[in-house]
Amino acid sequence: MAREYKYKVEKSFIDFNGHLAEFGYYYYGVDGLRKLCEDKGCSPKLYEELKIGPITFQTTVSFKKEVREDSMIIVSPRIISISENCKKWSSQSDIMNATRELCASIVSNGAFMDHVSRKVAPPPKELQEKWKLLLEIE
Repeated sequence: MAREYKYKVEKSFIDFNGHLAEFGYYYYGVDGLRKLCEDKGCSPKLYEELKIGPITFQTTVSFKKEVREDSMIIVSPRIISISENCKKWSSQSDIMNATRELCASIVSNGAFMDHVSRKVAPPPKELQEKWKLLLEIE
């Protein structure tokens, strides 16, 4: 079941050409992914308690259509792959306009970082189970 989050594009994310700036796409895409994680029980508090959290290594964005100020957009985030031990993951956030036309697609590759060692590490089983649920969202 897909999760979608709606936003009204704020003026602070508009560039000199009158459309959504690149950093605005990233903001809305990442915020949608954050909300999805929180909806599935992966809160900042949980990451703090477990002393581990997701980090991003690489992100690419493909732009398809312009988005203007005050437009309503729909962000559809999902985890698209996870390694067997959940150490590494990939996500995709599609940004659509009100008529559901694809405006941009953001794909990120990341991992989990241990807050103590500051190194990439597999998350504890509790977190692995929650992230595997994220993979089931289509």
